[in-house]
Amino acid sequence: MESFLEYEKVGHVLRVTLNRPERRNALSTPICEGLLALPAEIDADVDIRCVIITGAGEGFCSGADLKERHELDEESRWRYVELVDKALLEIEAIPVPTIAAVNGHALGGGTELALGCDFRYSVDHAKFGLTETGIGIIPTGSIVRLLRDGYDNLNAMLTYTAGHFSAEKMAEMGFLNGVVEDNAALYTKVEALASKIAGNAPLALRAAKRVKRELSAERTDAAMRQAEIIRRSLDGTEDCLEGLAAFAEKREPVFKGR
Repeated sequence: MESFLEYEKVGHVLRVTLNRPERRNALSTPICEGLLALPAEIDADVDIRCVIITGAGEGFCSGADLKERHELDEESRWRYVELVDKALLEIEAIPVPTIAAVNGHALGGGTELALGCDFRYSVDHAKFGLTETGIGIIPTGSIVRLLRDGYDNLNAMLTYTAGHFSAEKMAEMGFLNGVVEDNAALYTKVEALASKIAGNAPLALRAAKRVKRELSAERTDAAMRQAEIIRRSLDGTEDCLEGLAAFAEKREPVFKGR
């Protein structure tokens, strides 16, 4: 059976690779289920002190699999949407420090996947963006966490324009810790950081991450519940259905405001 998540453990560092390169590592149901299981699996392995998350092939993650979503009935579509949301939120529940190694475009849920990590480094040719409003939906998890973390201007830029932005621009806005020229430099950079982190006391690392996680959860849970209510009001609207259809058919959507 094909594995859509690959794991490589070197010393105290675990590298997790989204392995669906033919779809730019879009968040299929199997990938989401794997991400959901990550925190518990890492919690059970006390030897892991740092996690690197990256993508196979030329892309980091293209976000939700809109083709899969478009083919589902309404009830199944909501189950899929909730699965994606939970999987991306669970990245913050990983009990050790995490590093996003953005090796290519990170769009929609790909940007949110990086957002859930403690450190974010990118190659200079990667593009970022929250493209959901361009297809009639909203990126609830990203909005809540960007505002929670003080990225008001970045949230406005990403959410309201649905545009694509360079790694340089994202670093300028404070989203990225660093930008490098290619994948070789990227992995050299993040592996050196991971090694530095892994040299520290393991119980202290997990305790520090727990403090961050619990404080973040207090500020996130209620906001996410309210955001989900708002987002559900969009599902089934003509604009939402048109946006998904246009994406699947590779054409520009025609929105009517209803």
